[in-house]
Amino acid sequence: MFEALKSRLTTPRRASRSRNDVLAECSDLARLDRLRRHARDRDTRQRADARYRALLVGGDASLRLEDRVAAVQVCTDDAVLAYVARSAREEIVRRAALDRLDSDRVLMEVALNDPIARLRRRAVAMMNDPELLQNVLHRGHPDDPRIARDAGRRLRELQV
Repeated sequence: MFEALKSRLTTPRRASRSRNDVLAECSDLARLDRLRRHARDRDTRQRADARYRALLVGGDASLRLEDRVAAVQVCTDDAVLAYVARSAREEIVRRAALDRLDSDRVLMEVALNDPIARLRRRAVAMMNDPELLQNVLHRGHPDDPRIARDAGRRLRELQV
């Protein structure tokens, strides 16, 4: 009995951390990506997905900007790319996501709502859906009349 007590007192106790704590602190994008896609437990997949997205959009300073851009450039999940294109803090990260998007609906949202004019105009130039371009043409951007003009120009290009 004395030996068991002695070993418990002399061996360092491992901090009992829950899986949620580990996921909340994880900064390994590749690991989080695997977990969010392949974990057996639904809760783990959801938490890994939330952490993955938060890291990509810049919600945590633990990753360098270059690492986030590189991760976006290899991302194949359209939902994540759409989220990053709408929500990332830095223009370069939103642009990397925008360049990989196939959704005209998300491009329209960026064209109408992004704070950076370059990205709004780029989104319009990438759009191919005449109906959504018509929507951008009519709604425009309150601070940037070029968006509506660009949408009209893009519509004419598609009609030729």
